[in-house]
Amino acid sequence: MIWKKMFTSPRKETETAAENEKADDMKEEKTPNEKVPDLSRGKSEGLREVPEEPAGRSVEVTLKIDIRDDSQIGRTALLLAATTSSESENRLKKELATLGWRSVATEVGGLAGDLPQKITRALVGASLNAEVVEKTRNEMHALMHAALEALDGFLAVGMLEASVGAKIAIVRNSRWIAVAVMGDTAYHAVAHHERCGLGVMHI
Repeated sequence: MIWKKMFTSPRKETETAAENEKADDMKEEKTPNEKVPDLSRGKSEGLREVPEEPAGRSVEVTLKIDIRDDSQIGRTALLLAATTSSESENRLKKELATLGWRSVATEVGGLAGDLPQKITRALVGASLNAEVVEKTRNEMHALMHAALEALDGFLAVGMLEASVGAKIAIVRNSRWIAVAVMGDTAYHAVAHHERCGLGVMHI
């Protein structure tokens, strides 16, 4: 980490006493790069240096959610689709496994007009490979209905030429299956924004 310096130029030996006093007064004023009190615990506990902020900023958010009922499967699917790293995705899937719930996530991309076929292949393949669903009539029927509902919320009518990148999460328990789709859509690279869709169906 490169820390900013309070003063970068040396003082000249020819400074007068008045100039020295003015410089001392300037040291007492707060600047963005000087040492400031650390008030993170509600009181001053010493001084800390404020580092130069990087060009890009990121925030790591930790959530705590109590899952107490099978009907909360929709929000867990949304959370799984919203994960931004393999580590957070795997951690959530392990937590769901402790409840006896099965889950999987996959990603798709392309033009919105081509996405329904891609999503169908992706979510069916991922669900069967991860043993989230079995290849039976009732489970495949529930999966496809939940996926259709999620796609209806994710893709708006008339978006056939929009570029889409999305993460699909499938979560199921003994009674319900949920499909969540979250990602970006754009007609132009500088105009992209996030969308999400959720579908829940009983098995």
